[in-house]
Amino acid sequence: MTDKNQENKRLFFGLDFSEEDKSRIFRWLTSNIKSKRKPILKSNLHLTLAFLPNVPIKTQEALIEFARSLSVSPFSLRFEETSFWQNSGIFYLKPTSQPSSLTQLANTLRDEGEKLQLYTNPFAYHPHVTLIRNCKQPPQIIQKITPFDVTYSEFKLFHSTRINNQLRYIPIETFPLKAD
Repeated sequence: MTDKNQENKRLFFGLDFSEEDKSRIFRWLTSNIKSKRKPILKSNLHLTLAFLPNVPIKTQEALIEFARSLSVSPFSLRFEETSFWQNSGIFYLKPTSQPSSLTQLANTLRDEGEKLQLYTNPFAYHPHVTLIRNCKQPPQIIQKITPFDVTYSEFKLFHSTRINNQLRYIPIETFPLKAD
């Protein structure tokens, strides 16, 4: 069951992967990474732009209108590196570079979340794709992922919710990336 009647929602803006790229990442993850923890669900693979917890419905509409008004050029990312955050226990895939369009988009969305008093992130933006959570130590990498490129021409607003006791990221709206 979803929490449709919940007044406030946990939302985030993010970059989604195609089903083909999600399958590529998940195949590599399940066959080449050894960890005591399970990977996240394949359907939840994404790159977060801005986390926005506890969003009232009226504010959700304002976020959608704001996102529709943005003009950010499409960009490409190459994925081939992993890393591990010891403090949070997150093993992740990261892009090899951070194009200015990505930084501009993430910072603009994060600034709007702060302006609307939804969330102030104390850390600089660090693009990553969470693969495994709650690791006490870095997973063992049997073989590195084969590098792949993704061109992004859109971003999405997602609802983070529990369905049948599993965390799911449900797209609410999609926004095109476009130059001025």
